[in-house]
Amino acid sequence: MTTGNRETNIRRVIDMEDRISRCRRCPSLLQCVRKPSMGKGELDPEMIMVFESESAFVRDIDRIIKLRNLIKNEFKLQRLYHTFMVRCQPKACTIRQNFSDYGDTRFLDKEHNCLLNNQKCQGIPIRSNNEEILACLPFLIEELEILKPHYLILFGERVGNFVLKSFGYFEPVKLGQIYKNDGMQFMVAPVEEDFQADDCHKLLPLVVS
Repeated sequence: MTTGNRETNIRRVIDMEDRISRCRRCPSLLQCVRKPSMGKGELDPEMIMVFESESAFVRDIDRIIKLRNLIKNEFKLQRLYHTFMVRCQPKACTIRQNFSDYGDTRFLDKEHNCLLNNQKCQGIPIRSNNEEILACLPFLIEELEILKPHYLILFGERVGNFVLKSFGYFEPVKLGQIYKNDGMQFMVAPVEEDFQADDCHKLLPLVVS
């Protein structure tokens, strides 16, 4: 990638992340989210790893480094980037239910303490519903269009189904399969917690270099 293209990518990603930070499509999610999850890694990636949402696995720096190194070694790649299908992780919270009239007021401080009880957030992460995913999905599609990776790993059938439908694949996807579109190869893999070297070995014979 030339310096000019890289600078263009940086500007476009910054603009997109600014719009993600100001997004109000799902007001109820904003109450217990300190800030949306953003992509991380090289801005001229050979591969993008797409997770459903931020999780304990992704927040564990040792586990995410181990996963990145596994993929780098198996696929013989150097430049990786990871991102999320859903930017704001929904949480189940009994305390918040008593304050439903606060709209999109944020209830977390910088240390992730709940402003309603002055204690660490005790919300339990739950899966996004379809409406929340569809509200957030355009940001991911825009991110892929900016970075234009040659390879993508979609972690989990749910991520695979939603992302690939955006590119015209409407049949249910299958784990361990590769789908091609506009110079990109989408690999549908098990969720990140279950992804192992054997999953790389199943995908590698299908990859077109």
